[in-house]
Amino acid sequence: MNFDCFRAYDIRGVYPTDLDEEAYYRIAKAYTLLFHPKTMVVGMDARESGPVLKKALTQGFLDAGVNVVDIGGITTDMIYFAVGANEEYSGGIVVSASHNPKQYNGAKMVKEKAAAISSDTGLFEIRDLIKADKDKAVSSGSKGQVTEKNVFHDYVEHVLSFIDRDAIKPFHVFANANFGYVGGGIDLIAEKLGLNLTRLNWEPDGTFPKGTPDPMQPANRAESEEAVRNGKFDFAAIWDADADRCMFLDEKGEFISGAYVTAMLADVLLTKHPGHNTIIFDPRVIWPTTKVCESHGAEAIVSKSGHAFIKDRMRQENAIFAGEMSAHYYFRENFYADNGVIPFLLVLELLSRTGKSFSETMRPYMEGHYMSGELNYRVEDAQKTIAAVKDHFTGRGSEDFTDGFSLTGDDWRFNIRPSNTEPLLRLNVEALKPGLVEKIHTEVEAIIGTKPH
Repeated sequence: MNFDCFRAYDIRGVYPTDLDEEAYYRIAKAYTLLFHPKTMVVGMDARESGPVLKKALTQGFLDAGVNVVDIGGITTDMIYFAVGANEEYSGGIVVSASHNPKQYNGAKMVKEKAAAISSDTGLFEIRDLIKADKDKAVSSGSKGQVTEKNVFHDYVEHVLSFIDRDAIKPFHVFANANFGYVGGGIDLIAEKLGLNLTRLNWEPDGTFPKGTPDPMQPANRAESEEAVRNGKFDFAAIWDADADRCMFLDEKGEFISGAYVTAMLADVLLTKHPGHNTIIFDPRVIWPTTKVCESHGAEAIVSKSGHAFIKDRMRQENAIFAGEMSAHYYFRENFYADNGVIPFLLVLELLSRTGKSFSETMRPYMEGHYMSGELNYRVEDAQKTIAAVKDHFTGRGSEDFTDGFSLTGDDWRFNIRPSNTEPLLRLNVEALKPGLVEKIHTEVEAIIGTKPH
């Protein structure tokens, strides 16, 4: 086992060189030693290595005397639902490498009530127990029992509870499942709501025949963008392979940044639930959502990026909603967890109620705001580079170290941070006047000393 696979908020590595069947068996034993679960939920994404790794994980729990509920091939947000909706379940693990290339696999873990497990709340302790071979002492006089359960229908009813399903108009939607398991749930929803779906990459296929299943990459979106431009659709929804992220194209095929979708969804939820509320978002691009919060009198909190950190902060603040520019959207009534289908449903409801096109709907959140989009740089020493940027900009604005380094001037702002998931430095610049993004971006890039990769 390559212990570098244990990262800030999940486990990820290449199968079988980094992670193999023995690794998953031992992870189950170490989880049991640390958290003492009685019943665990396990599932997997569409990857080819998923079945054997899920089997090994399950066996580890059974040999430790833990019962297992196997929910089969799922989207990541279904593990959150399954655990969050049933108080009898101690936790859950989905065998998944999210949007990584096909040779990868990994795991996301939760405790009871779908509370996330991160490097701060047990993930590194599990790693260290395995390193010290302490998991090998875990055994039980009586083996656990395994049962199989299909959660798709209950999951669909849960996500539909976020909208007034009678209000939904029969939109024509272009939907791209990126060969994951989201299609089954969306088919049920389309049938219940009377949607006209045009489907792409719909059947689960862990070989990911069209490349890395990450719609944050322009190459992955290109086929969908072309189809929308050449067709007549109200909008497009594109999920990543484990479908905990949903990305949108407007009716013209234009990609809508997660920074603007976060602002729009915050507006929708604050309108639905008036009164004192808290919204949480990551530090990459903050001004569109801050503006929405100010208009509703809501508290706006910037949190460290990453699903486990965001969820912990949501629970602390009892926040109604959180969003990340990476297209993770979190809902208090969804066990403080991210979900890839609820945003899709809220967009359907908003467009149905207003009668406006998607591009018209998004205009208020985008007008007068400029941004670079996320720029990624390969550097030898991320912390040294960030320190050099900080030194260069000293005295030119208010500094923040919530996640990496953020600097806010009068009408421009940037955040530079090391990636939690890849050996990269990530830069985001936003501004309230044209031309400023390019100016600040060029100035920061000169210090980094390389071009975006």
